[in-house]
Order: sequence, then structure tokens, then C-alpha cells
Amino acid sequence: MSDILLYILLLLLLIIVLVIFVVSIVAIYFFISSCFMRYPPPIPSSGRLKDKVLEDICAYLQDKEGLTFMDLGSGWGTLLLPLAKRFPQHRFIGVERAFTPYAASVLRAHNLPNLHFEHGDIFKTDIKRCDVIFCFLMQKLMDGLTPRLKENLRSGAYVYSCRFTCPNWPPERTVSLGTPYETFYVYRQE
Repeated sequence: MSDILLYILLLLLLIIVLVIFVVSIVAIYFFISSCFMRYPPPIPSSGRLKDKVLEDICAYLQDKEGLTFMDLGSGWGTLLLPLAKRFPQHRFIGVERAFTPYAASVLRAHNLPNLHFEHGDIFKTDIKRCDVIFCFLMQKLMDGLTPRLKENLRSGAYVYSCRFTCPNWPPERTVSLGTPYETFYVYRQE
């Protein structure tokens, strides 16, 4: 009986060590990616702001036909999945650099023919094909992306940016739920 107990304790100890190891690797990855890489780690959006953005985008897409909507930094696909289900007449594209959220998005969208995810760099993807761009990126990324948006988007295209502004580009409108963390901006290309 004591041998079995010893094996069980060793197995539990091994499991605890493995869990600590995996958590440490994930923590190190997020630290390195946010400090030294060009992009922050993917963080899912949620809450009142996401609900308000979805409501606003749905109101815009409702009476339109055949638009191309792109989410730059689409993460886990939580914005595009409900939109693609609700609006089959539009084309939705998510661009994500991090492989794990990209792969999860592809798996979740397998039965939606109007939704496509690309594993790539938001600074290199073809945005000229878009009628609407959505961004929930950090300010440093918006600073670098804004000139590219202004140079490449066709006239009349919209850009939705959560929390962070497009510098030197006055928004057509600002929607706030009361705090800077619950604000999004809508820009229109001239």
C-alpha cells in the first residue's frame, strides 16, 4: 500500500511541476512579446464597449449589400463570428499575427463561407479591398497604421478604432460610454 501511495504522490508532484512549467512559459512569452516584439500579445475584448461597437457596426451594415469588412488584429475572432453569421451578404476578413488565436478562429469559422482569416502582418495585408476596417490595437500600432490607412483606403471607407485614435485624422464621430477605456472612434476616408 505504501508503494502505491508513493507513486501517487510522485505523480501529483510531477503534474504540479508540469503545470508550473507551462504557466511560466506562457508568462514569459507574454512578457517578451509585449516588451520586445512589434505587437502586444492577443487579448480578447469583451464587455460593454464590444457590445456597443457591435450594435453600431450592425446598424451600418444592415441596409448595405456586398461590403468587405476587415478586422486588423482579429485575435480569437469574437467580433467577426457574430457579424458573419448575421450578415451573410457581406465578406468578413480577419488578419491575425499570433498563430494560436488565428488557428482557433479558423476552426470556429469553418462553416461560414463569408468569413476568412489570414495569418499575417496587419502592416502588409491588402487593405485597398475594404469598405470597413476595424481596429482594437494599442496607440503605438495606430500611430504606425494610420498613414497607411489614409493612403490606401478607397473613398468612403470607414475605420472603427476602439480606445485608441488615428493621429492627425479627426473622427467623423466619437462614441463614449463614459470613460476613455469605453470609447471608440469612427473615421471616414474622403
